[in-house]
Amino acid sequence: MVSSTVEAFSISHAAILNPSTGVEEAVGGDIYGVRSGSLELDSDSYDNTGDDAILSTWYWANKVNVTVQGGYIPFETLALVSGSVITSSGSGDNETFSLPLWEENTMNTQPRPMLVRCPSKDKEGKIRVLDFILFKVQFQPFSFDGPSYKEGLLLNYNGSALFSDTDEKGQPVLDSRTGQPTKAVGRLVSRPL
Repeated sequence: MVSSTVEAFSISHAAILNPSTGVEEAVGGDIYGVRSGSLELDSDSYDNTGDDAILSTWYWANKVNVTVQGGYIPFETLALVSGSVITSSGSGDNETFSLPLWEENTMNTQPRPMLVRCPSKDKEGKIRVLDFILFKVQFQPFSFDGPSYKEGLLLNYNGSALFSDTDEKGQPVLDSRTGQPTKAVGRLVSRPL
């Protein structure tokens, strides 16, 4: 029997998804060499006060801050996230690749769906995969840490996962309780390996 209680460890994969099919983009979809990442909920609250006491508290979420860091610089992924175009010249071992670095018109690109995958297992020890599927990620311009001695050069993909009324395949998001249209940041999926 498989349990719906799972634990996850590390990140094994991150990818940019195609907004109409929900599958990993064929070229540049893989965020290669993921070293670390985080999903941090940006939330807030309001205390309703009266009679010198807090009578109730209202909570809400604004977005999820997404951070993924990798040790490789995949030109195809940077082109996909920034909307830039790679140029190349030469052939074989003499081929040269060029990508514009922080062009003015690539600072605010079209949001894309994204996948963050973690190896996991259920409470019974059965091997699983835990996928965070984010419907609409607005990427910031990519940035670098380093290069530094013994640490190398690291590439940062940062962005905001925003509330969306469509999922990673462009289908309407429906409330899990009522079946009515709603908005969500994404979906959490536990599946067999």
